[in-house]
Amino acid sequence: MSKRQNRGNPRGHSNNSGNNLRDVYSRGNPRNGQSNQRGNKQNNSGNEPEVFYCPELSLVLPKKYHTQPKEDIIQVDGSLLEGGGQILRISSALSCILAQPISISKIRACRPKPGLSAQHLSGLKLVAVACEGDLQGAAIRSTEVTLNPGCVRSGEFSVDTKTAGSVCLLLQTILPCLLFAPSTSTLFLKGGTDADFAPPIDYFRFTFLQYAKLFGIKVSVDRVLRGFFPKGCGEVALNVQPLKYLTPITITERGQITSISVCVYICGTLPSSLAERCLHTAQNMVQRRFSETKVPVKTNLVRDEESFGNGWGLRIIAETSLGCVLTSTGNGNPKITPEKLASETTEQLIKDIDEGGCVDCHMQDQLIIFMGLARGVSRVRTGPLTLHTKTAIHLVEKLTSAQFSVTKVEDCNLGEQSYIVECKGVGVENVYLAEQAEFQSV
Repeated sequence: MSKRQNRGNPRGHSNNSGNNLRDVYSRGNPRNGQSNQRGNKQNNSGNEPEVFYCPELSLVLPKKYHTQPKEDIIQVDGSLLEGGGQILRISSALSCILAQPISISKIRACRPKPGLSAQHLSGLKLVAVACEGDLQGAAIRSTEVTLNPGCVRSGEFSVDTKTAGSVCLLLQTILPCLLFAPSTSTLFLKGGTDADFAPPIDYFRFTFLQYAKLFGIKVSVDRVLRGFFPKGCGEVALNVQPLKYLTPITITERGQITSISVCVYICGTLPSSLAERCLHTAQNMVQRRFSETKVPVKTNLVRDEESFGNGWGLRIIAETSLGCVLTSTGNGNPKITPEKLASETTEQLIKDIDEGGCVDCHMQDQLIIFMGLARGVSRVRTGPLTLHTKTAIHLVEKLTSAQFSVTKVEDCNLGEQSYIVECKGVGVENVYLAEQAEFQSV
């Protein structure tokens, strides 16, 4: 057996049978503070993020099927283009999947607080545990890290950011990796479910997963508890199924807008009047915009009891006749009135619709890594490319042999500014599932 596989049990069986992830999380690290990063101890003191891992019964592969890490280290400039956490998320995920060592320097160099925050550190530690990687330089405010990955593994992973750091940004980091694991993995994430400058958990559930399933991705989500700034403490549990390879997608025709739903949720002890004012403003704006086409507008106000602390937010989802979903979301806070939040959120959705894309501006960049890894050519029609999308394309091309092209759509309707993003993916295959298929065919 490879030294990288289930070192605590020579037969690959879990030493935690009968214990679910929630139990493990509540009682603390079952390995007494030791990480699975090649035997290195993890510093879980103070407010540093914690990552726990429970192995599971997994297929033991012959050595010939192991992806051996490459000797050359690819240098990544963390200040390039978007210059933020997205560079860490994409680079570390691809490093894990491709067994490609990377070194990221100048991390968030142009941000007011350069270097790693708790949320970024959580994501890096999680990826390192998932691939039994050697992670160097991982500390709060560090501006340079190196990841030398091992083999992707499945199991139960638990992460506590100890802050309101976005759990959805953690998902952007780890989800691509677990698709190429030996078997189904469970994630239990603790932090902010509805954080500023990040997609909320409802965007992940109702929008991202609608597009992810076109690649063949299967994820089940149980939003356990909402958590808000500044304390976080939100909890999300997920199951991620592995796949043999990602199917390429073609989303170039949007169809007609068939329905729009406006939902406002409010949690804790906040007065319902905040949500009512926000809902009323958003509903009126949407109805005025689509009065000529008579698109049905559904509204919903939810008093969400499952939360930690006070918080509220808005999501507006437009669905089309060809299955496209465009979404705009906003988080309430004391510095913004309900009317202003509703106005800004609605205007963003209308802008995305008017530009003619099949996805909204926040979905663009999230598709890029999957397009690059898919087997075949993917095509997606978008609005003007965001800086996040340009950054994602740059990183995927740098770390893989995927080839992207962006072409402006010439036959747009008046006012539209749409583009076709095309990618010839590298067709990464899950070696574990390929091995299982070989065993079954014998």
